[in-house]
Amino acid sequence: MAQQVQFVLPSFRNASTALAVAVVAASVFWKVAFTAGVVLYLVPQDVFRGHVWQLVTWLPAAMPDTGSVIFSALILWGTGGSLEQLWGKPRFLRFVLVTTSLGGAATLLTALVFPAIGAFPFFGGNIMSAIVWVGYGCAIWERSTNIFGYPLTGRTFAMIGVLLLALNAVFSQWYLLIAEAWALAFTFAYARFGFPSEFIIRFRSWQLERDLKKRSSHLKGIDGGRRNVGGDSDKYLH
Repeated sequence: MAQQVQFVLPSFRNASTALAVAVVAASVFWKVAFTAGVVLYLVPQDVFRGHVWQLVTWLPAAMPDTGSVIFSALILWGTGGSLEQLWGKPRFLRFVLVTTSLGGAATLLTALVFPAIGAFPFFGGNIMSAIVWVGYGCAIWERSTNIFGYPLTGRTFAMIGVLLLALNAVFSQWYLLIAEAWALAFTFAYARFGFPSEFIIRFRSWQLERDLKKRSSHLKGIDGGRRNVGGDSDKYLH
């Protein structure tokens, strides 16, 4: 029987709650700023023109839509709280901020190849909620959790997050979801496959094995002096 992980709502002192509040507040203020002509979302062509502050300011804001803002905040608060409880605050914050930033950087590189997407804004708040959802599923992968009374394995929970992204791509402009797709790829690499720490461990293990093989190739057996010892001969490594 799969081990069950309890799904609990976090304390308001948690990092997940702080992120949820930041998403709501930033989404409101960033929308007001956008109306006034100040763009704080990530727009690749603006970044290429020198608006490098967007690499930071885009992180907390969700798409300026009531449903999107509320949904993102609730996921960060609820699912994010459970993930924070599993990983601890430092690792949780590192995962959310670094993975979202990497998704933005990959989006900029994609815009160099497909310039058409460079004129569209991208929203870090939506990405944070998506990677928290999928990241939690990856973290408990074979175990089960209870969502609104329905038991689900972590694998199923993560796949639901991917399915939601696919549905959004079908019902909206697909290139607006590029940043989320990149971020989810990084999420699977980190939360499911342990990249980059697992990769570094395996690489160092391979280096150590290679070094040991090189050293062993220089070892040779030497006759311990058959003429002096008599019957048996001893072998020494030199």
